[in-house]
Amino acid sequence: MYTAREIKAGIILSFAWRALVFFFLYSAFLCCLNIFFALPLGISFVPIGLIGTAVAFYVGFKNNSSYERLWEARRIWGAIVNASRTWGAFTLAYVKDPDTDSKAGGKKIHAELIHRHIAYVNALRIQLRQKSVWGDSNSVAHSVVKNKGHYDDSPLYQNLVAFIPEKDVKIFVSRKNPATHIMKAQAIHLDELFRSNAISERSYIHMMGLVQEFYNQQGAAERIKNFPFPRQYAHFSKMFVNLFILVLPFGLINEFAKLGGMLTWLAVPCYMVIAWVFYTMEVVGDTSENPFENAINDVPMTAICRTIEIDLREMLEEENVPGPIQPVDNILM
Repeated sequence: MYTAREIKAGIILSFAWRALVFFFLYSAFLCCLNIFFALPLGISFVPIGLIGTAVAFYVGFKNNSSYERLWEARRIWGAIVNASRTWGAFTLAYVKDPDTDSKAGGKKIHAELIHRHIAYVNALRIQLRQKSVWGDSNSVAHSVVKNKGHYDDSPLYQNLVAFIPEKDVKIFVSRKNPATHIMKAQAIHLDELFRSNAISERSYIHMMGLVQEFYNQQGAAERIKNFPFPRQYAHFSKMFVNLFILVLPFGLINEFAKLGGMLTWLAVPCYMVIAWVFYTMEVVGDTSENPFENAINDVPMTAICRTIEIDLREMLEEENVPGPIQPVDNILM
């Protein structure tokens, strides 16, 4: 996630410089043909304007849909944060030591349930950031993150072994969906605590409801991850923008040629500005449609997982709790 109020010119140019060079060379070449070789390249601007209007509506629809996917992903992780805090509070308030019948004596159980949950959210983060079949890992949005050293490729094993026993980690990482099995282990542990009278029936129902909530939010995130933005919208949006960009200079040359003389050259800067606007609208939609792909517009799952870890470990009154993840070069992962 980009955190600065203004996007730096360097990042904008990293997206746009190749396109701007093409726009300049393409329009300058057509102007040369029109001015020096007297080729009648100009056409009426009316059909081009109609195409531009249709393209703007189409790209606007795509961008709105992409933003909805991005914002839904952020809402999902916001719900996970809230439910995680509730999980920590319920664990400390409800679970007692089955041997001493004391909540104060259940610190080991509290730590086990809370550490396993921290492992769960980190496992979910790593799963969601695995490369999709349709994901474009060579796009500029990914390149900016890679070049600045922010790419999140942390190993699942190392993230889990910091919070749960190694023998359990080996079992979880061997599964196709480790996060699902970690939460299943939470449910089994809760059932064992209930059967040993370490937790009341009412509390057991509340905490199992949280297990269901985590599964619901995980499924919602996986729906976004595993179902791509419909290709018919993404593909034709790009095709229509490219078509408009290719025919636009013919209309501009016609309009500026009416002014006479060398003023036809004004079509070049005019074309570059208009083409860049449409090109940027298309790129913004492309970089927002997959919010879990290690790109600059990603949901900052690493920072969110750290926030959950800090909150839960402070509930346990642990020492040496790590600090929040800070943006680096205005990029928060």
